[in-house]
Amino acid sequence: MSQKAFSFQKKIFISSFLILLSLVLLSGLLTRVLPMGRFERRIVDGRAVVDFDSYRTIEAERLPIYRWFSAPIEVLFGPDGLRITVLLLLLLTVGGSFSLLHESGALKYTIDLLVSRYTNRRRSLLLLTTFSFMVLGSALGLFEEVVPFVPIVVNLSLQMGWDEFTGLGMSILAAGFGFASATFNPFTVLLAQSLAGLPIFSGLWLRLIVFAVVYVILVLFLMSHVRKVEKTERSVQISSNASEEGSKGPYRVFLISLILMFSLIVLSFFIKPIQEYLVILMVLIYFFMGILCGLAAKFGLSKTFKIFLNGLFTILPSTILVLLAASVKHIVEQGTVLDTILKGAVQFLEGRGQIGVAMMIYLFVLALNFFIPSASAKAFLLIPLLTPLTQLSGLSRQTMVLAWTFGDGFSNMIFPTNPVLLISLSLAGYSYVRWFKKTILLQLVVFLISCGFILIAVWTNYGPF
Repeated sequence: MSQKAFSFQKKIFISSFLILLSLVLLSGLLTRVLPMGRFERRIVDGRAVVDFDSYRTIEAERLPIYRWFSAPIEVLFGPDGLRITVLLLLLLTVGGSFSLLHESGALKYTIDLLVSRYTNRRRSLLLLTTFSFMVLGSALGLFEEVVPFVPIVVNLSLQMGWDEFTGLGMSILAAGFGFASATFNPFTVLLAQSLAGLPIFSGLWLRLIVFAVVYVILVLFLMSHVRKVEKTERSVQISSNASEEGSKGPYRVFLISLILMFSLIVLSFFIKPIQEYLVILMVLIYFFMGILCGLAAKFGLSKTFKIFLNGLFTILPSTILVLLAASVKHIVEQGTVLDTILKGAVQFLEGRGQIGVAMMIYLFVLALNFFIPSASAKAFLLIPLLTPLTQLSGLSRQTMVLAWTFGDGFSNMIFPTNPVLLISLSLAGYSYVRWFKKTILLQLVVFLISCGFILIAVWTNYGPF
């Protein structure tokens, strides 16, 4: 890595670290100023359900200040520890493997083939790639599983004469917005509808319209960005290395590995054990893909592992950022104020009209997503509480689920506490501050559009009930 690149990476790390440290301190202050309290939870059909009327305040010792700073370690041993550990392994493995993909020529060979095919149809490539990743998020519910493909799309973007941001926009941003549009998303709309007693995947017509509108907005945004990039920064240069014989061996390993990963993603929706261990399987595939690419390039075992470790250590500082992000939720939970925040929001929703309740649900879930990025965790926590509120206000359950889905999904691409966003930015060498500045206007436009769809849902009595 050049001195200039190292200095840039250092600035990215420091700015992101300071932002996340401030959020950790803020969550710690909340444990000092908010009343401690807890809802009782019951086990119904094998899952924990919050008892709506059971909230009680707790008199106990406040969370010690030193635990604000030990939280990044504590999260690894908490309820979310396994998921966080697997994500960190994914991050490190992708970093090591992509170092080998670069050195072996497999990645460049693949990208050069795509560039040569789409040189005169770059807009078509942007449209197709963005649509594909949105479908992965919207129909299959893939979000963190998309992370391994982010560096591929970023490298493709660079070879097409664009920049890192365009690659992030076509991949993780598209997947995130697709996840929020949730046409068939099993982790949001399916789970929330099941908990609310709605027919599975009912109300599809409106979510399809949401998907189409968000796709058009995102594509127009990205096209506007690439026009500026093409004018001021780069011109496309097609490398002749695609024809080099030495790159074909690693390329075949890379291609087979990608096919295997996509096959596992599809199979995971039919075979439950694969679904439960999908991210772990992808870690293993990426690890062996990198090693085999190195061996296919005739690096030898020693040099192959050296290159892998160099790539791993390059990405290692990003693990600190992920642990800081996870600490925010851990601190408010351990400080016993998360349920207090939840109760305050529930009380605020009571007695309001349908539009007021729908918009408050959206805003509250959006705010809670800052502390709890997991969609399934928020579904089990909130849907049993929100369902009776919608009945009191006359709001349809389908509209409640729509508002909940929007609140859970669209903020994933702006909140720095979301580990998937941080990992993707780290893999692309892009700072969170730059990301925020680049996307904030788009995020606001999508927020206003989604509010408009919630109003449509209220006015049409979006159902079936």
